Amino acid sequence: QDYEGEGEISISNARLRFLFDTIKSGVAVYRAVNKGEDFIFVDFNHSAEEMEGIKKENLIGKSVLEVFPGVKQFGLFDVFQRVWRTGQSEHHPISIYRDERGVRWRDNYVYRSPSGEVIAVYEDVTERKRSELALRMSEQRFRAIADYTYDWESWVSPGGNLLWVNPAVERISGYPVAECMKMTTTNMMMLTMVHEQDREKIAAVLEYARKNVGSKGEGVEFRIRRKDGVIIWVEMAWQSIFDNKGVCQGYRSSIRDINERKLAENA
Repeated sequence: QDYEGEGEISISNARLRFLFDTIKSGVAVYRAVNKGEDFIFVDFNHSAEEMEGIKKENLIGKSVLEVFPGVKQFGLFDVFQRVWRTGQSEHHPISIYRDERGVRWRDNYVYRSPSGEVIAVYEDVTERKRSELALRMSEQRFRAIADYTYDWESWVSPGGNLLWVNPAVERISGYPVAECMKMTTTNMMMLTMVHEQDREKIAAVLEYARKNVGSKGEGVEFRIRRKDGVIIWVEMAWQSIFDNKGVCQGYRSSIRDINERKLAENA
């Protein structure tokens, strides 16, 4: 029976080692020294080696403060101490780790094993955070340009839905952005704003812009009825929009107020 029990323990340990070595998350195992004033590496899995660019044999027995000097500023060292003392697992949320090797984003879960080791299971979320920051910067640049463009700019989906319109729409048409977005489709906007005698022409132009991927046009003159009832002349240009993979995302239209010019021409 003792032999069988030892065999089962051996199999269990082999399973744990297989999981440890193959899991995609980084796993680091530490032993507390000097009553929790420092922690030394006991084990380090393959995924952690790849994330950190450090071989396991080069850090076993070394202090975490020596290998990762930014661990205290990162806030993780305090978590190690609390978990070691209390036995209560903790999540150290996504944070920036900095040292001479660069800047990385890490998401850590810290546990204490029954034998007293502190175990950190963590994910490298650097690329995700960089993508989020790039997207945020891109969005900010887009807003800085688009929201302050003088002409009335709109983005229409391939299905004809209004996805975005800039604040200049209110200066030209009298309709605020929120009210325009409630119109949902360009057809609804056309029926609301375009002069009755120009609706058929503009409906054909918008349908052509929607259906003909890669098309563009300019110089389309028509009248709109402002929200206050005043009729003015505007001029529209449009072109298809593509993402970085070449997939059409609809088209962009640009409308400017040419009423003074038309009045001068008529005079």
